[in-house]
Amino acid sequence: MKRFSMLMALVVLAAVFAAAQNLQGKIMFVSSKTAELKSSTGFFADTLGILEYGDQVTVLEENGKWVKIAAVQKPSLSGWIVSANLTTKRIISSGNRNTASANELALAGKGFSEEVENAYRKDTVISYAEIDAMEAWRIPQQELYNFLVAGHLSLGDK
Repeated sequence: MKRFSMLMALVVLAAVFAAAQNLQGKIMFVSSKTAELKSSTGFFADTLGILEYGDQVTVLEENGKWVKIAAVQKPSLSGWIVSANLTTKRIISSGNRNTASANELALAGKGFSEEVENAYRKDTVISYAEIDAMEAWRIPQQELYNFLVAGHLSLGDK
């Protein structure tokens, strides 16, 4: 019975290890308009670079929702990125002006399709100027960090 228990423990341990290694070595693509490459797993970690929609990366390691990657076009550029910004689906961008922009493709990938956009346009005239203005806002990380500390708020992942 003791041997059976040890064997089962080894099988479970091997399964857990295999599941944790499921992305390691895989080629993935950046699925968001831009994504910050961080020095460690945490929102306030130093930013090493910016990856753009469609950039190809190789997965080196996983840690919860964070994935350590190396950029294929610039192998010396490696660091941590939130896994939600990656996809295994190949993304091919085109220089053709008649094709969708990277921003449009990223939105479509998140479920904002042409049909949804057309449904909104049918009923009313919508100005996206306010949304564009909000998307353009940039708050420096140090300013955000100071705000959270002063308000005794959670810093999330460090």
